[in-house]
Amino acid sequence: MIIMTKKEFEDIYRQHYAKMYRLARTMLYDADESKDVVSDIFARLLRDSDRPQKDRMEGYLMTAVRNRCRDVLSHKSIRERVERLFLQESMQGHIIAMNDDDRLERLMQFIEAELPPLSQQIFRLRFLREMSYEEVAQATGVSKVTVYNHLSQSVQRIKEHFDKETAKR
Repeated sequence: MIIMTKKEFEDIYRQHYAKMYRLARTMLYDADESKDVVSDIFARLLRDSDRPQKDRMEGYLMTAVRNRCRDVLSHKSIRERVERLFLQESMQGHIIAMNDDDRLERLMQFIEAELPPLSQQIFRLRFLREMSYEEVAQATGVSKVTVYNHLSQSVQRIKEHFDKETAKR
């Protein structure tokens, strides 16, 4: 096992961190996740005894970032599908409890009165136009993570509002 000195590691870190971070950020659209990916790669570089030579280090690191980002995106895709189904089911449960004649009208009144404009737009695109998270993100000019966050907060507020309404009856 070849042990990397602190100076060698610092040199590699300084030389490659910015490029690695930019690549991760381009792929993930999330600063924190991008930093985590790059940190994981550097941690693995310290642990692994099978390291590339200096002339191949950049290719190795950039490939590692690309592969790790793909793993993160793949995991997100599965998580998003599960979360989307959960959101749809939880919304249906609360809306179905209302009278069929006025449920959509009351829901839309609440959305227009209580949700911020971006949340309203995201909610309409996702649930009324049935657009994917990615399509909503492109249409609104925000990241998929932002779309999910707005939807989660909106659904939570809607559930709380209609729970209170149901409790009053």
